[in-house]
Amino acid sequence: MPYDLLYRNNGFFLTHTGCVTIHEINEVNGVIHGHSEFDAHTFQLIDLLDADFSMVDREAAKLPGATDSAASRTRGNVKVAILVIDPVAVAFCKEYIGTAKRC
Repeated sequence: MPYDLLYRNNGFFLTHTGCVTIHEINEVNGVIHGHSEFDAHTFQLIDLLDADFSMVDREAAKLPGATDSAASRTRGNVKVAILVIDPVAVAFCKEYIGTAKRC
């Protein structure tokens, strides 16, 4: 599994490495939303610095963006930081953020 998820200090720490698929992004999203501490968390730190997004279509970012936007209505004031430098991953993240804001 090319991601690692930890819950610590009221926050989720997610690291994706290697070749990422939209299935894995949606899978870990579901794990976070279903986590026993979801209602108590205050932040998410998502590390994509070693992730390869070449197999993920930018348009695929709309589903997790909409899903997270809906989940944020039940969990107010959660801060999210995404660490990313790869241009393909940056484009995905921009689409994700734009979709979340529009929803």
